[in-house]
Amino acid sequence: MLRRTYKFVRFVFIIFIFYFVYRISICHYWYLSSNIYNEPLGKHIEILGNDIVSENKILKTLKSFPVEKKPLYMTDPAPISNKIEELTPIKRAYVRRYWLPARYLIMVEEVTPAIEIAPSEDAPSVAALAFTGELITREYLPLKSSFNTAKILSYGTKGDDYENWNIEKINNLYKLFVLLEEYSGEKVMFIDLRIPHNAFAQLESVKIRLGEIDPSVFERIKAIHDILPAISDLKLKTQYIDLSWKNTQYIKEIEN
Repeated sequence: MLRRTYKFVRFVFIIFIFYFVYRISICHYWYLSSNIYNEPLGKHIEILGNDIVSENKILKTLKSFPVEKKPLYMTDPAPISNKIEELTPIKRAYVRRYWLPARYLIMVEEVTPAIEIAPSEDAPSVAALAFTGELITREYLPLKSSFNTAKILSYGTKGDDYENWNIEKINNLYKLFVLLEEYSGEKVMFIDLRIPHNAFAQLESVKIRLGEIDPSVFERIKAIHDILPAISDLKLKTQYIDLSWKNTQYIKEIEN
């Protein structure tokens, strides 16, 4: 009797386990809501790491993947990751699936903007370039103020189209921007490349004539550290400081 009772209990327990596993496998918590793309972010979709690409643009990409009528654990997140990575500012995308309730966690890694391009000092930026060379088009602008980008004035013409700038040029322009601020102790408003071979940089207090942007420019701009205090002491009305020559610097005063 005890043996038969034990076998019966074991049989019932096995049936219960199979039934429990079956119920878990078809539980509605495994399924995404059919209205997932119209519900507030955070309920079924959470996006992290996006400082350049808007949440709406990522959601628009997700909408190309219709909600399937099968448990979330049976879906392949790789096509979603690959599609999101097609957005230029995004280097990598990771899609994680969660239960209770079924939801996506999308984590993106974006490029880091180095410079912004504008046609004039008062015009908004029309493009940006990352340290790794990627072109960030106008649809992703304006960038957040937390990015310490260098503003470059350029028409993108006359054989100097910023869309074709290589990584070396981008990084050199950003290096020039950083060193100008370091040597002057002032904020650099912009670097003007609109006139070929005769570049200018606008500081908060004065304009700097840089001339040709070549390797020697990094040595020439060191003179700013000594010239700016002299201008302040002499109270000169300065049009610009000319640093276009390696061994000669002079102050161009405003003519009365």
